[in-house]
Amino acid sequence: MPIVSINNTVISDRLNEIEILLQDSKKWAAADPGLASQLATFIDVYLLGVIEESFELLVKQRASKSKDPEVENYIAQDIKHTFRNPCRANIVRILGKFSDSYATSFCSKFPVKCAEMDALDAVLGHKTNLAHKGTFQLGLTLEDVEKYLAQIVTVFETLEQILS
Repeated sequence: MPIVSINNTVISDRLNEIEILLQDSKKWAAADPGLASQLATFIDVYLLGVIEESFELLVKQRASKSKDPEVENYIAQDIKHTFRNPCRANIVRILGKFSDSYATSFCSKFPVKCAEMDALDAVLGHKTNLAHKGTFQLGLTLEDVEKYLAQIVTVFETLEQILS
């Protein structure tokens, strides 16, 4: 039974995979907080990659509605090079390229300060901190990543609605 309620099966499968990995990691690291932190860090970075790829996929699917292969190709190439380090501002910027109403809809659902955007910022921040400070400075837990995942799912449910 799927844990994630997103219609796009590629995105749903990837997010469900992360949920399963979190549950498995809790078992593997039940007696080892250091291992749990390392696993949480890995899953956090993995989640960030899934966020990037999933947003790109939704944008490409929206572009396919044009039924113009050249437009689809342009958008696919553009999104591949312009959407890294996902944050609210980048999402709003790309949605706004399609339609101001897309950006407005997203902003009304997710103000700058809300749990979902805090989760997105945290996932990105942990990846950045990992690259510059190492794992011992993070103090990330599997429970933290589990909370972030739940918030990120809400973001993708909304993005799927907006871009469908």
